[in-house]
Amino acid sequence: MFEIVCAVLLAIALDRYTPETLRIDAAGWCRRWADTVAQRRSGASRSQGLVALALVVLPPVLLVLLVRFALGELAWVLRFAFDVIVLSWTLDLYRLLDRAAAAGDALKVGDVPVANENLRLLSGTDATEASEVGIARATVEAVLMQGYAAVIAPLFWFILLGPVFAVLQRFATLLDEHWRSGEEGTGELAWATTRLNEIIGWLPIRITAFSYALMGSFEDALRCWRYQLKASSGDSPASLLASGLGALQLLMCEDLPQTGGQCTGGRSCAPGGSAAVTCTAILAGYSGVGGAGRCAGLMCRYPFSNSQPPRVRSS
Repeated sequence: MFEIVCAVLLAIALDRYTPETLRIDAAGWCRRWADTVAQRRSGASRSQGLVALALVVLPPVLLVLLVRFALGELAWVLRFAFDVIVLSWTLDLYRLLDRAAAAGDALKVGDVPVANENLRLLSGTDATEASEVGIARATVEAVLMQGYAAVIAPLFWFILLGPVFAVLQRFATLLDEHWRSGEEGTGELAWATTRLNEIIGWLPIRITAFSYALMGSFEDALRCWRYQLKASSGDSPASLLASGLGALQLLMCEDLPQTGGQCTGGRSCAPGGSAAVTCTAILAGYSGVGGAGRCAGLMCRYPFSNSQPPRVRSS
């Protein structure tokens, strides 16, 4: 356990102090490799999608496993150093905070295009509403989702089963994000990736939602999680987002009507008050640095009005 704790702390420090120019573009490399395999192996049946997914995921996972084993045979310290580097590769904590803070700094001076560009670097997509409020809302949502995908889930699998499963989780998340749009030619491969991501993320996503609840409004977070999970037929990412927004009191879920439906506004949801304190607590809980307060303050500077409640959609 002491070895695991040391590896986690060193990986977080490595993530914090590695210059941007020396960082490996994990997402870009993963997408290029996946697209190369998809062009050759993606088929129209689900079995072919599973085979294509195995061809995408297994080579890097097996490579990590073999290199770790070989280094362990040479010296314990080499295996330990490799574990730290691999975990640091799967984490994206400080980049997440820096991009969110940069988006907020741009919003402070009214530079919407720069804020939207930082949001795109953070989440991979632009805001659906290209306004200050829309970008602020999308930034909060991106931080909540990336807090799971790039912080909690890799740490969970590393601590439980080692760096190999941390890499598998990160790969599955990046691929799911890449193919979520359902691009032509990757339909069954995208389906297989989503199923893998759901299996790997089932427990970490619930741990993340619970951590949001502990750091914010516990009752509101659990209520939003429960109602959104029921309304979206078990869509855990949508429920995680609802839980995080509920913890920040940016989303207040009341009893859903018996006919069902999503927590997307109207009678089912009403935005809460200022979320600066709880937003700071959530981000500070992940980073432990003063920058979290700056990031939280600027995002929570734009409250959700009654006419524009935050939308929580199932994917």
